[in-house]
Amino acid sequence: MSRAAAITPSKKSCLYCGNNQVSHSEAWISSTLTVVMNPFTRSFFRIGIGNFFEKIVDLILSGTLKLLILSGIATFDSDIADDVGGRGKVLMKEAQARGWYMGMMRMLGKSTDTYKIITPSGFEHIFSGLPLLGNDDNVLNGWIDDKALLKQRLSSQGIKVSKGGSFSKWKEAEAYFDSADKPLIVKPQLGSRGRHTTTQINTKEDFKQAFEVAKQLGYFVVVEEHLVGSVYRGTLIAGVFAGVLAGDPPRITGDGVHSIKDLIELKNKQRHARVGEVMFTDKLDIFLEKFSYTLDTILEAGKTIDLSEKIGLSYGGNAREVTTQVHPKLRLELERAAKIVSEPFLGFDFITTDASADPDTIKWGIIECNSVPFINIHHDPLEGEPINVAKMVLDYFERSIPLR
Repeated sequence: MSRAAAITPSKKSCLYCGNNQVSHSEAWISSTLTVVMNPFTRSFFRIGIGNFFEKIVDLILSGTLKLLILSGIATFDSDIADDVGGRGKVLMKEAQARGWYMGMMRMLGKSTDTYKIITPSGFEHIFSGLPLLGNDDNVLNGWIDDKALLKQRLSSQGIKVSKGGSFSKWKEAEAYFDSADKPLIVKPQLGSRGRHTTTQINTKEDFKQAFEVAKQLGYFVVVEEHLVGSVYRGTLIAGVFAGVLAGDPPRITGDGVHSIKDLIELKNKQRHARVGEVMFTDKLDIFLEKFSYTLDTILEAGKTIDLSEKIGLSYGGNAREVTTQVHPKLRLELERAAKIVSEPFLGFDFITTDASADPDTIKWGIIECNSVPFINIHHDPLEGEPINVAKMVLDYFERSIPLR
C-alpha cells in the first residue's frame, strides 16, 4: 500500500475553482503534520532508528486499511459519480480509457481521496491524491508545502520568489512591516489554499488584523511583497513542464459613465454559466475602500480594477489555460525549480503580469508549491485549450511499475 494512502474525506478545494470546503480542523491537522515533516525531522528518518520508525508507521497504516477493506467499511467504486473530486475524475477517466480498473474508496459510503488502480498486467496499487510508487511516495517531504522553507530553498538557487519573511511574534512582524515596501500580503505559512490570506495591505491597522487572521491557522505567518499580475499554476510531471493555468480575481473596466455598482451588475448579467456572481457584501466595500473607491465611484474609461483578493470562478473570476503562450525561459525556470524540489508531481503558484514575456525583463516570482496539485484545472479551463495532464501522470506511473 502507498504510504500516502491516508484516509481523508474528499474535498473539492481549489485556488482556481474557489471551492473551499476544507474544515478548520482538517486544515489544522494538515498544518500540524507538515510542521512535523520539516527538513530537520526528515534527516532523522534517514538514520537507522528513523527508518525503522517509518516502516512501523507504514505497517500500521497498511494493516488498518486492510482491516477496513476486509470488514466492508471501506469499498472501491469505479463509477465516476458526482461526489468524486475533480482530480480523481480526470484520473479515473484516463485510467478507464486505457482499459485499467480505477475505483474510489468509500468509507461507509462516503467519498474519499483514496483510490485503487489495477493495470491489465495485474499490478495493483492503492494511493491517495496522485499515484506514486516506492521512494517517490515520500510523505516526509512535507517541507514542500511550507511556503517559507520552499522559497528559501528556491531563492538560494537563483529562482525568483516573492520577497518576504516568516514570523511568529507580532513585534518581529511589525518591525518588518515598518521597513518593507507596500502593499504586502499576509498568509499562514502552511496550508490555507487562500483561506486566512489578506492582500493589498498598506496600513499598520490592516496589517495587525491580517496577522491575527493568519495566526488562526498556524504558529508561523508569512509576510511578503504584493506582486502585480495574475496568479498562475504551473504543473510539472516528472520534472517536465505540463501546463499553466492563469487564475484571475473578478475584475471590471470603467467606461467613464457607469458606477462600480452598475458595472458589477452588468458583469453578473453577462457572466458565463460556470462563473459565480460578484456579491455585494461588506467584504466588497472594505476591499474597494483600500483603493479609495466606493460602489458609487465612476471609473474612468479603460481603468481596470479587481473586486476581490480571491481568485477563481466561484468568486466571479476567470481561469485561462495559457500553456502554449508561456515564454520558453519561464518554462525552463519552472523545470529548474522542479529539479530543485525533486518531486514527481508539483504545482508551482507564481505571479506575473505576462507569462508570455521574457522573465528576465519583468517582475515575477513563485509564491508557493503544492506537492499534490489539482491537475484537473488543466482539463476544463474556462478559456484556452485543455491539457490532458492525467495522461502524463499515468504515463509516469506506468513507467514506475517494477518489472516482474
